[in-house]
Amino acid sequence: MIYDVIGIGFGPSNISLAIAMEECGYQGSSIFLERNKNVLWQEGMLLDGSDIQNNPLRDLVTPVNPRSKYTFTNYLYETGNFFHYLNLGLHYPLRKDYFRYVKWVAEHFKNVRYDVNVTHACLRRDGDTLIWSLVANGQEYRARTIVLGVGRSLNVPQEFEESDNVVHLSRFLPAIEKLPTSAPIVVLGASQSAVEILLHLLGKGFERIYSVHRSFSFRLKDTSPFSDEVYFPEFVDYYHALPPEKRALMDWQVRPTNYSSADGDILHQLYLRLYELKQDGRQPLRILRNHRVAHVRNGSPITLALEEIYTGVSERLEADLVVLATGYVDFGRDGKKGMSSLLKEVSSAFRWSSNCLEVGRDYRVAYSDECQHFPALYLNGLCEATHGMGDAGSFSLVSVRARDILRGICENG
Repeated sequence: MIYDVIGIGFGPSNISLAIAMEECGYQGSSIFLERNKNVLWQEGMLLDGSDIQNNPLRDLVTPVNPRSKYTFTNYLYETGNFFHYLNLGLHYPLRKDYFRYVKWVAEHFKNVRYDVNVTHACLRRDGDTLIWSLVANGQEYRARTIVLGVGRSLNVPQEFEESDNVVHLSRFLPAIEKLPTSAPIVVLGASQSAVEILLHLLGKGFERIYSVHRSFSFRLKDTSPFSDEVYFPEFVDYYHALPPEKRALMDWQVRPTNYSSADGDILHQLYLRLYELKQDGRQPLRILRNHRVAHVRNGSPITLALEEIYTGVSERLEADLVVLATGYVDFGRDGKKGMSSLLKEVSSAFRWSSNCLEVGRDYRVAYSDECQHFPALYLNGLCEATHGMGDAGSFSLVSVRARDILRGICENG
């Protein structure tokens, strides 16, 4: 069988696409392939008390169809939590609540195959046309269009390699399950996630925690409502029309709305907690500001050689675990850096401008002139380099993006 559309991955981005297909009455054949055994979203960061830093109305569908049965509001109603949630008085929903919401929506769809890991993507002929050929679990899947929604690649600094004692933040909770509270732990980075991880470790009673980052302090996130207009659909139109070099200038200006910064509430929580511990004669957390990692010696424990950026003073740390709160790599901004391994075989057919992948406003990858006959490829949640902060791994525009992708699929046949 040749599907009209195959979605690779079934996280929030492609779940939102599945909703759009159902609610607009899409008549084509479609299937979604998910490598995990069930829907997982930020499972390694479902920390007690953490929130999604996003308005609950910016869910999988409300911005394009507030009357949908798949809204977060309807999830609360259907699960009997509506009035209890109202009583919480939360500005942002709990991350655990949104995880359950995403899973609840996903369970409504039957055109999903779980535990199917797509390992290879290439082109093959079907008569006079080219189609996609995907290999997963030894089986071939064919499609006229694919929508890639697998999430961005992990940003692992070159000094490190992921192992049992070096984990990206996405694997944080499983990594600390069996560690004794006496185990020394290094948290690398100064992002929102880094601060949340430090608070979690303190709450669990860990006694030797090191926060290592290049900056002087944990920066306050830019939460101005004017700045947050970068998450408007109109900003996507504006940003996408800019040439790559102008987008880079804009990125520098709006970066604090999402990166290398943290919300004021958790910064105050951390500062208060450290003050309280100090008054109790305890200092389980040591913050090494203005430090860079000069060298790493793998082993158990792992050894980090640090250097103070301004004074040049060196120091060594030994840790049973290093948590990389270093975020994710932007797809298509620096050539093939961050590109999914699935696309590397066909990436030579893509169109590049100033070393940046060209992607249409409808999220369709542009091909070089000689490859215009290639089948359609859409990127769902991977286009920060061409579409701006709304594609920076948040729920902000997930429903609007899904609508635009589906519109492109329908218009292009």
